[in-house]
Amino acid sequence: MSTPYKGKKIYNKFKFKQFSIEQNNAAMKIGTDGILLGAWTNVNKAKQILDIGCGTGVIGIMQAQKNCEAIIDLVEIDKSACIDANINISNCPWHNRINIFEGALEKYNTKKRYDVIISNPPFFNNSLKAENSSRTLARHSISLNYKQIILFSNKNLNNNGNLSLILPHNQADECISFSNKNNLFLSRICNVKAKETKDAHRILLEFSKKEKNLIKDTIIIETQLRHNYTNQYKKLTNNFYTIFD
Repeated sequence: MSTPYKGKKIYNKFKFKQFSIEQNNAAMKIGTDGILLGAWTNVNKAKQILDIGCGTGVIGIMQAQKNCEAIIDLVEIDKSACIDANINISNCPWHNRINIFEGALEKYNTKKRYDVIISNPPFFNNSLKAENSSRTLARHSISLNYKQIILFSNKNLNNNGNLSLILPHNQADECISFSNKNNLFLSRICNVKAKETKDAHRILLEFSKKEKNLIKDTIIIETQLRHNYTNQYKKLTNNFYTIFD
């Protein structure tokens, strides 16, 4: 929900069960893609987690809620998004375990080897650029794309580490092929459908440095009725959304 104020929309905090998210500065607001990825990613045994292109910081904060010991690092190139992310980190119960680096991924020089790397990368390659420069960075893969993330992950994941991504469904085959060529192998895949009668529009992908038996799944977000969420979606996101008991 938003209200106009001097020509600019002022967004209310997005309230989750254990934290809230400010999103007045970040170009890209809270969306289903990020929540799906944040809830779906397996961080049970992780000690070091990295979220690439963190935006408001919501995905990283979700991992801090899920894992009570892990250190979570965030990378974000856009200054406006970093303003929100810093506020949200400071206000969340796990702020002492979350760090943010402001800058491009190629400038993030770390010696860490991560257990889990997560990213909800921009994926508009050919659409018109947004007039707002921050929104352009957030929406377009000119600033960050899955190939950069895969190359970084190949170098900076530990031997048992995993990379989790969410992408448009039509980019999955190319992403999987590129990952295989760079020694990251598909271990989990989940097709995301808005409704049962719709084609999958997003895909959740988990890659590992070691080849494993592939786990396949499909998640349907809503029934045929708008905002009537499936039990499957409720179960996945129940620990976060306040609308689910």
